[in-house]
Formats: sequence, C-alpha cells, structure tokens
Amino acid sequence: MPERHRGSRRRRKLAAATLPLLLAAAPGEMAAAAAAPQPAAAPQPAAAPQPAAPTQPAAPTQPAAPTQPAAPTQPAADAPQPTADEPQPAADAPQPTADEPQPAADAPQAAAREQAAEHYARGRAFYDKREWSKALAEYIAARQLYPSWTATASAALCLTQLGRDDEALEMFETLLRDFGDRLPAAAKQAAQRQLDELRRLVGILEVDAAEPGALIAVDGRPRGEAPLPAPLRLTSGSHWVRVFKEGFEPFEQRVEVAGDRLVRVRARLRPLLRMGRLRVVERGGRPLDVVVDGNVMAKAPWEGLLAPGEHTVVLRGERNLGTPPVRVQVEVDKTVPLTLSAEELASALRVEPVPVNATVAVDGVTVGRGLWEGRLRAGAHRVEIAAPGFLPESRRVVLGRDQIEVARVTLERDPSSPFWRKPARPPRFVAEAVLEGVLVPSFGGGVAGTCIRGCDVALGTGVAAVLHAGYELGVGLGFGITAGYAAASQELVGRVTEITPVGLRENQGTVDDELTVRGVLLGGWLGFTLPLAERFPLQFRLGAGALVGSLLDERANGLFTASDGEPYKLGTFTQKHTALFVYATPEVRIGIPIARRLQLNAGVALPVLVDLQHAEWDVTQVVPAGSDGRGTFAAKETLAGSVILTVAPGIGVRYEFD
Repeated sequence: MPERHRGSRRRRKLAAATLPLLLAAAPGEMAAAAAAPQPAAAPQPAAAPQPAAPTQPAAPTQPAAPTQPAAPTQPAADAPQPTADEPQPAADAPQPTADEPQPAADAPQAAAREQAAEHYARGRAFYDKREWSKALAEYIAARQLYPSWTATASAALCLTQLGRDDEALEMFETLLRDFGDRLPAAAKQAAQRQLDELRRLVGILEVDAAEPGALIAVDGRPRGEAPLPAPLRLTSGSHWVRVFKEGFEPFEQRVEVAGDRLVRVRARLRPLLRMGRLRVVERGGRPLDVVVDGNVMAKAPWEGLLAPGEHTVVLRGERNLGTPPVRVQVEVDKTVPLTLSAEELASALRVEPVPVNATVAVDGVTVGRGLWEGRLRAGAHRVEIAAPGFLPESRRVVLGRDQIEVARVTLERDPSSPFWRKPARPPRFVAEAVLEGVLVPSFGGGVAGTCIRGCDVALGTGVAAVLHAGYELGVGLGFGITAGYAAASQELVGRVTEITPVGLRENQGTVDDELTVRGVLLGGWLGFTLPLAERFPLQFRLGAGALVGSLLDERANGLFTASDGEPYKLGTFTQKHTALFVYATPEVRIGIPIARRLQLNAGVALPVLVDLQHAEWDVTQVVPAGSDGRGTFAAKETLAGSVILTVAPGIGVRYEFD
C-alpha cells in the first residue's frame, strides 16, 4: 500500500480516536454559550449543569422567565455530560447560579451565542452521520458567531476527515494557541498527537521570483502576497497555484506536493503588452471588496488594469452581503464600467473538482479553476465542470437558506481525447536473445510423408537460439537483422521400404529412420511494438531469411526377407546432404519489464521452411542383402517435403539502448 494511503488511514483512525477526548467537555461549553443571560424581557436559555458536589452535577437555578429555548442549544444525545473532574466553561461564557444575580448581557452578543450553539448542535448531528462537509460548515458558522474551543476542535477534526490536512493543521494550532489553557489535559494531549501526525502529512510550497505585492492563491484559497513571510503548508497531492498582480499576466501551474517535502515554484510574471481598464462600483456606494478572478483587488469603487478578455467579478462584504458572480468583457485600451447591487446572499456553495485544474462555472459564469467557494442566492443553481482530457459534467445544486453546500465533482476520463496519448518514445537500438523449442509435425517428403500405415511417427522436436538486433522508431515500428542456429529431428519406426539385390527381385522389409535438419539462420525482421495494459509491451514480428546447413537420414534396425524366404537384418546406414531452406516466421511476444532498459519476454513463432535443395537418398550406396548378396535401397526418396511447418514457443531477454 502506498505511503500516502497508509498515512491517510492512520490520520483518520487517529481523528476518530481523538473525537471523544476533544469533545468530552463540548456540551458544557456550548451549553454555557447558550446559557449566557439575556435581557430581562427575553426568555432565558437552558443552563448547562453545574457540579454541586464532587460526585454529582447539580442543576443551576433557572432565571424567573419560564420560557426555555428549543433543543438546538442542547448537545447531541450521545455526547458525554460534564463530571466533577472536567473543567468548567471559560470565564467568557458565565454560568448563572442560584446565589448571585446575573448582569444584563448585550442582546446582539447573546443572540450570537445562541445561534452559535444551534449551529454547533447541528454540526454534531452531521458529524455523527459522517457527513463531514456539512458538519464542518456548521462548526465554521459557530466559530464565526462565537469562537469556542469546542467548535474549533470539531472543525479541525472534520477537516482531517475530509483530507484537508493543511487546513486541519492550522485549525489544531489555533486550538492549542487560543484555547490551550481551557482544554482538559487528556484533550490537549490528544490534540497534540493529532498535530504531530498532520505535520508529517503536510508538504511545503515556496513561491519564488513573484512580483512584490502579487496575490498568491492555492486551489482558489488566498494565501498572501509575495514575498510570503514563510513557505506555505499544503496537503500532499495535486494543487493549482495562481499568482496575480495588476498589470501582469497571471501565472498558473499545477504542482504535486508530497508529505514532509519541499516544492519550489518560480512564478515569474510577464507584464501585459495589451491592457484594458475595468471600473467597478456598488450601486449604494457601500465599500465592499472587489474580487476579480478570485483575487481581492480593493474596496469599491475600484478601477484597474486587466488583460483583454473575459473576467469574473463579485462584491463581497461582511456576513452575507455580496453579489453573485458576473461575467464582464474587458477590451483593449478601453474602460469598461460595471455597477453591481449588493444583496443578502443567504447560502454558500463550495465546489471541489477533480482534477484540481478543472474549470468551474456557476449559472453559466466561469468562476475560475480548481476549488471555488462563494455565496449565492438560495435556490437552484447549475454547476458545470470541465477539464482537458475529461468528460464535462453538469450538476444541479439546490441551496437552502443559511446552508453551505459542498459539491465534490470527479470527472471521468475521455478515452477519445488526445490528452491521454502518451508521447512517442524516442528511437532506439534494440537487441534480443531468444531460446526456442521447435516442434515439427512432419518432415514430409518421400520418407516421413510415406509413413502412413503400420508405421509409428514421433513428433519432431528441436531447439533454436536466435539473436535479433535492430532499430525501433518512436511509433513502435522496428526493423533489423537475425542470426542464430536451429536443429530438429524426427523418428519413424517400422517404415516399409525395399532393397533391390543385384539381378534379383526386390526384398520387402521395414526400417527405422531418424531425420535431422540443422543449420545456421541468417535473415532480417520487421516488427511493431505497442503497450498492453499501460505497461507490458506486445510485439508483432515477421522474420525472413535462410537456413543453411545439413539434412541427415539415419536408417537402422532394418528387417528384410531375401528371395529364398530367409529373413535378414540390416545395420545402420547414414546419409548427410546439404540443406538450403528459406523461411518466413510470423511471431508474437509479450514483455515484462524488469529494469528501465531490460525486459523478459515470452512468445511463439510459426516458422515456415521452403526446401530449395530437395535432397534425396543416394541409391548408389550399397547395402547387404542377406543370402541375395548386395543391393541398394530401391527408390530415390526425398528426405524432406517442399514445405515444412513448425511451431517455436520460446523465452527471451530484450535490451533497449538509449
């Protein structure tokens, strides 16, 4: 299993084990936040239990107003209740007691605390359902309304489960830095262990050579201005880096970051040669942030230089105030005015595309590449994702009021796209040594070809050692020369034949033959190699050439009958003739790489041999004929057929030269 996957599994197991420790005191603190005193006319929320004795927490005296808040202020049912040993909520979330009067609280602050408790309770419910994104959104909302260590710890754990390790690391650091004195000892130790684990899974990015003041964003998230005071910490994996400065062409690059490793990016910006101007104002004159292509430019009204072409503009203010994304076309040497009306945007959307360089469009407006997060009107929206080499995807998202929706979109590869075509390999010299077994069904001709009845024919066998050398072009087409040695033989038992004695009639009998061909192979080849299953090369090759050597027939164990009826035996007689064959060899092989230049392969060839010599048994050779004296074999028998078919399975080793 890859180290990155093992680290992810360890991280999530540790996060799951950390949850009970970090959230053990969560109900107490969030109930304390909800229990902050309200103005006299307002109903009082339920107060968290106060420990009255070391063994049993006592319920605090309720304020005079009888009305109690709804369930959102209460913790999840499975959350542990505070005990006498657990620390009490911080001083900034006071608990009412029966003995002391409560001062009037500021109404907006009390309302914010109550809303934070509601968001926190919803977050716990989502967390228990393992809906990490929705839980995170609720915890972040709770933190924005009323910062507490419980919401901070819960958000950190959600980020860990979502694999956003760099953000989780920052959140855990915030937890220990801002709330370390309030954490129970066990929870503090658990948070520190989680922090140590995350530091090993987070890589470092340095952005060099950027123009001073250039805005740096990673995956759509602003990370500061160049020069950065310190390197950026990023979750291991793919990221999209964007560097922008007014009057320059934006710099964009995809980077791969490994855990606990440093990656440097040289973000040199080029000045714009052709520019236009954009003037943005808010209709009501409110000083909202002007965001162009994901970069915060300044407060409205704003006017600046941009590259000609299409740009995306939004206004962003405090809380929910802002505008949906709009598209504007900037023209060369012209000033384009844009007036926008800010409104309350009650919903938010976060789009997490894969791959990270995918283009994201919301309601037909391209909002950027990679991760995008922004506020929108409640209701239905259309999200479109596209990237080179992938099939585009469109998704309908319905946003509820005060809801943060996370849309994770993973694009499928487009198999027809040239984006996935591998670059052609550079031309190279290759050498391959092959050892093959040779199988010969029949030598044919006047010897093996006549062994039909009463004759046993064994399958011909042999061996060949062949060396191929050549040159392969980048497209996989190759050619070269072949040299080698081959030998094969076939045995025939009890073949019927005749011996003709001098001046007498033929003697009938049988004989055993062993036919053997051996010789040197010389020729050339033409081949084509293509990858199989992205790794294993499949090679088709057609060879042609000549086999030059010898063809032998060894005849033994002869048993004949003389003209007077007396049987006689015949010893061993051998003839050797010159052999000349031309061959054609179609072949297919599959390789298994064992090193960068070296591979083992296996395959099968089908050599077809054509006999050009037509060697025959020499009938002038005299043999004993028993009581009939001497004689010769009767017929001129060809030792091989005109065409010999063979099968040659084999293994080889191939080396590719650079």
